Amino acid sequence: MNFQKVKISEIKPNPNNPRIIKDEKFKKLVKSIQDFPEMLELRPIVLNSENIVLGGNMRLKACQEAGLKEVPIIRAENLTPEQQQEFIIKDNVSFGEWDYDGLANQFDTSLLNDWGLDIAYTEMDEERRELDQQAKLEKKESILNEYFVVPPFSILDSRAGYWQDRKKRWLEIIGDMGESRTDTLISSLPMKYPRLYREYGRIRKEGKFANFAEYISSFPSEELEKECKAMSQGVSILDPVLCEVSLRWFCPKEGVCIDPFAGDSVFGCVAGSLGRRFRGVELREEQKNLNQMRADELKIDASYVCDDGQNIGKHIAENSADFIFSCPPYFDLEKYSDDPLDASNQSSYEDFLKILDNAFTASIKCLKENRFAVVVMSNVRGKNGAYHRISDDIKDIFEKNGMCFYNDLVLINQVGTAALRASPTMRTLKVGRTHQNVLVFYKGDTDNMLFDDFENSRENVNMHTDVMVFYKGNPKTVSDHFNINDIKNESKDV
Repeated sequence: MNFQKVKISEIKPNPNNPRIIKDEKFKKLVKSIQDFPEMLELRPIVLNSENIVLGGNMRLKACQEAGLKEVPIIRAENLTPEQQQEFIIKDNVSFGEWDYDGLANQFDTSLLNDWGLDIAYTEMDEERRELDQQAKLEKKESILNEYFVVPPFSILDSRAGYWQDRKKRWLEIIGDMGESRTDTLISSLPMKYPRLYREYGRIRKEGKFANFAEYISSFPSEELEKECKAMSQGVSILDPVLCEVSLRWFCPKEGVCIDPFAGDSVFGCVAGSLGRRFRGVELREEQKNLNQMRADELKIDASYVCDDGQNIGKHIAENSADFIFSCPPYFDLEKYSDDPLDASNQSSYEDFLKILDNAFTASIKCLKENRFAVVVMSNVRGKNGAYHRISDDIKDIFEKNGMCFYNDLVLINQVGTAALRASPTMRTLKVGRTHQNVLVFYKGDTDNMLFDDFENSRENVNMHTDVMVFYKGNPKTVSDHFNINDIKNESKDV
């Protein structure tokens, strides 16, 4: 490498220079060269053997602007092409950071700015970048909300403000489904008073009360109102925004939607309100009548039949439906009736699963090719405290019937009563469940998916990781081997 002066006209700027400079910065660089041209001899422009600039493209341009005819250069003639590329990048990488306190103590700020260091702005660059990034994310999220209803990610956050606002608007349209049910419906009362329902379960065999409705009638109305308000966040009423998202993403416009477990009127009301046609099967006559009444009040195309969901094929023709949406009972978490055909009233998990298998297998036969199915489910614990694998078993049912598992979504719920249950359940290291699984399946060849049939993209961006916890031994003995106080004390130590 050797140092010399070369005419600017003989130098070739690097056409692939990865660096740029903004106008304001460039003006300061020009002024800096005009005020202190000797600096160029201390930091000469680096050229290769063909007079192409390897380092100093911005300085060369500024020298031209400053009126210079020749500039000091150093030739890097012995560098290989690979080394030249490496030099171009490393020469422009700034590994160090400014010591702003030191700068403030040694230099006048106006002088630093005059020399090209925007001290007032440089100190805020990182903060500004973070704010700009946050603003961009919020803007993108807003755009995603406008286009997709909610961001099309694998996490569906029902706690978010935009979700709650939309839910409120839906409830204004279709009414509060939880409050619309009469107190004679056993499906309503356990959801309003889950704590009392659990207490009733413990004393049911004593025979003091004919049913749960009679049991809660023994409480003062003020206490019931307080109980209902305290527990309202944990009510398992189907979320209308989840219904809307599922319909807009996975059901064609004016499509026919079916559900073999149509015990909740929310989906039918949302589907009909969005121009879809809904056909549901509900086992309980009183619930079917209530659901139909709600649909008729809204003047939408939604109809319900009273029958066992396993018989849905008797009411829906094969290959005629455009979408399956279902939120079946979560095994015995809530018992809806004493009917022996009720999935929530089965004595064993195997019998419960058999009903789901038959109902979904029949529903899939009714579904057209190139169509989706959405099942909302939450794994529940068995009597020994370990989880049943309901979600996995549902995946098996759909896959054995030729449908592929296409999207794995998680619906995050309000904490609600989980906060009240957290401390007691953690005594046996059971983590409070505040989410539901939303399983999306596709019938047909995914390579030939007919996207024009749907409003938006069908594939969701994955934003969650499953963390699975297993226990070797009898789950009932967890508290014998692990002490919740040890966890609390260790957390305090940290």
